[in-house]
Amino acid sequence: MRFSEIGNLHVTSISSQSCSVAISHREIDPEWDAFLAATPGGHHVQSSLWGRVKSSLGWKVERALVHEGEKLVAGAQMLIRPVSFVGAIGYVAKGPVFGESGNGHSDLVLDEIHHLAKANRVRYVVLQPAEADQGLDHRLVHRGYRPCSLEVAPVATTLIDLSDDSDTILARMKSRTRYNIRLGRRKGITVRQGTEEDLQTYYDLLVATSQRKNFTVYPREYFSRIWSVFAPHDKVKLFVAEYEGEVVSAQLAIAFGDRVTNKLSVWSGKYGKFRPNEVLYWAAIEWAKSAGYRYYDLEGIELKIAQALQDTGTVPESLKGPVTDFKLGFGGEIVILPSSKDYIPNPFVRSAYNGFGKKFIESRFFSKVVKQIRTH
Repeated sequence: MRFSEIGNLHVTSISSQSCSVAISHREIDPEWDAFLAATPGGHHVQSSLWGRVKSSLGWKVERALVHEGEKLVAGAQMLIRPVSFVGAIGYVAKGPVFGESGNGHSDLVLDEIHHLAKANRVRYVVLQPAEADQGLDHRLVHRGYRPCSLEVAPVATTLIDLSDDSDTILARMKSRTRYNIRLGRRKGITVRQGTEEDLQTYYDLLVATSQRKNFTVYPREYFSRIWSVFAPHDKVKLFVAEYEGEVVSAQLAIAFGDRVTNKLSVWSGKYGKFRPNEVLYWAAIEWAKSAGYRYYDLEGIELKIAQALQDTGTVPESLKGPVTDFKLGFGGEIVILPSSKDYIPNPFVRSAYNGFGKKFIESRFFSKVVKQIRTH
């Protein structure tokens, strides 16, 4: 084994396995992003573009990359955030990611994640495997990872397959959703693609939505950062629904790999009887299809509802909720994602956590972890 420095890559060459491991600190890494976009399970939250967005919120970005010769075959991006007095926390969102020949290197990637944790004084790691995790769970359990109590990212979603024609996509929807789309259009709801100048209006709608739904929003600069990072690569879209020239609702979507993801939709709360949100979503779906993407991801539905539908095909009245019911109306395939795992690098603290996990979850430290990692 030998070590070398190449630019801002720290490279570990392992001749016996004919592969090398590189720790990348590049702000933008085109090779990694292209690998993700072309690999099943690759997701924009693993991309260097997303890492650049999160760095604006105080996260440090580290990337472990595995090459076979010149070919990138596996890797993982970790976001690291200092926490006062205790060190740092680490978050691997939808990773590691493995190419066709990279799955055999899972232990190598996990080793590097642990090395990164040690080098950055990370006291607590949360890892949500990629959608195509290829049996990673048992390796994580073997290494001391445990099911995570944090809900750091959606664990169920619904995907609309865009390979069919528009009439077929509409036919898979609930009849009420189809009717509402047509009603909204008849009543005069129109949708256009927004520009950077529309971000302030979008943010105003977000604040209005948060006040109705009682959730905390990111600062305005966060959305400007998403736009400035993704727009030059044509990877972010803003869809704006209007009624008689007034902006009623809007959706920020990320286009990456084979899918367009509804990152966050917002609504003023007005003109609900004209169904602006159904028209908005359908416009985003139509654009994704016309642009050649395979899937439109509605990004997040309630896990218990998804499980009930997969198990019995029905949803008990006690579980029904307006947001998930709205998304299910579009007739996508329900997908339950791998659940998050957490890991404590220090073996003594890990042993104490295994024995007194409930007290840890109730601690002030854990409360800070939730605030630092939570994406919504």
